[in-house]
Amino acid sequence: MLMPLAQGISVLMPDAPNFFPYCICMYIEGEQRAVIDFGAGIKAFEEIDKNSVDIGMLTHNHPDHTHCGVLFNDTRLYAGQEEEQSYRSEENYLKLRGLSLWKRFMGDKALPENNTLPISKDIPGRPGFVKLDLAGTFTDRQQFDLGRGIRFTAVHLPGHCMGHYGFYFEKEGILFAGDIDTTRGGPWYGDVCSNVGQFINSVQLIKEIDPHIFASSHRRPLTENIGQSLDTYLRVMLDREEQIYDLLKEPHTLEQLAQYHLSFNRRIFFWEDLWERIYMYHHLQHLMELGAVVEIQPDIFRQA
Repeated sequence: MLMPLAQGISVLMPDAPNFFPYCICMYIEGEQRAVIDFGAGIKAFEEIDKNSVDIGMLTHNHPDHTHCGVLFNDTRLYAGQEEEQSYRSEENYLKLRGLSLWKRFMGDKALPENNTLPISKDIPGRPGFVKLDLAGTFTDRQQFDLGRGIRFTAVHLPGHCMGHYGFYFEKEGILFAGDIDTTRGGPWYGDVCSNVGQFINSVQLIKEIDPHIFASSHRRPLTENIGQSLDTYLRVMLDREEQIYDLLKEPHTLEQLAQYHLSFNRRIFFWEDLWERIYMYHHLQHLMELGAVVEIQPDIFRQA
């Protein structure tokens, strides 16, 4: 479903009750037509003329944002330069996602396979790596002019992953922030290239931009209480870090911290055991950067 936000600028809502493994995308109609992200599903993209889309922009390389990119054969695709190689090579893609940490954190536990997931006919291919041929990359504050007065700026918003970008339509006051999405579960930072400190800074940058309309990948656009929603969203991550810090009055290993299940306690997805440990890893790194925690022995941490 297309939901207009301003003249020539709409969000494309997935035809699904839950937004994951889909994402909300954007459709922009200037002299050139553009799509931001490609995870709305085959049925949703039937609402637009895919052959007329000149440019495709990717907020980052996660499969719920890329799976329909293969439907846009005549579209020039662009992504943040930080993740360029992950679109070309499955090996580089898996490095960013964190599978390099599987053995370290999960030991001899068998690596689950993506083909155990149920597949929707509305999603082309299986979850995981989607090879996309990029026409080029963009960098922070790079501007794009689509004609008919529609311009936007790429805004680097790392933390969720290292190549995560938002797009700001300054004249209209619209910011599309990708997976900084103010959902109730709080920030997701389960990639090896995620970063707690960068996530905090990215949310602060959005508040400084102070958009009139805040659109994102997994929640309907907001026009009110945007700053408050961002604070509530970030507080989920900060509360978790405070719990970790409090636990570290006594020495803990990363594995011991993971056993508290501070991040994933429902066990509904097979990657959650790994993500739990990656979250702990990122929080420990952030607390050590702040000087609040020290590693007193290899893999044993305590308050400084």
